[in-house]
Amino acid sequence: MPDNDPNTPHTPPGADDSNRVVALTPVPAEPKPSEKVITFVRKHPVLTVAGGLAAGIAISALLPRKAGRRLAGRAVTIAEAAGAAAMTFGRDTSGKVQSLGHDARHKAEDLASRAEKAGGVTAAQLERYGLAAIAAASALGRAAVKRAEKVGHAAADKGHQIADKAGELKHRIRD
Repeated sequence: MPDNDPNTPHTPPGADDSNRVVALTPVPAEPKPSEKVITFVRKHPVLTVAGGLAAGIAISALLPRKAGRRLAGRAVTIAEAAGAAAMTFGRDTSGKVQSLGHDARHKAEDLASRAEKAGGVTAAQLERYGLAAIAAASALGRAAVKRAEKVGHAAADKGHQIADKAGELKHRIRD
């Protein structure tokens, strides 16, 4: 093969014969027809508008006047039908929305009623727990007072015994 054959891949000088993989350049993707049109319109906006006007004038000149009136009449009829359908759809949607709102209001009332009942039950339970805590504290206080009285009486008795012993010792020492 000759050296300038386009089918022969170019190998850089100093490359191994063992590494025969050559990177191929990717083929640029062909733009879509819609992208081509958008690109043309962006590059030539005045030409595009002028062409649209010219095409419209040519078509209107080719159509007889009665056909134009018929087309306009049909367009008005179609617009009226679309308006009526939109009104009907709007009424149906309005009715459905009102029904959903009514149902949502009832569910919210039910939820509020349940929450109120749960709050009442919780308050009653907290009241019971509070009363039980007060009763327990009261019982603990009474028990502490009884113990303190017993300890006080025992201390007083021991104090009297010590005083009596001290008095006896005092008399013995004087004698």
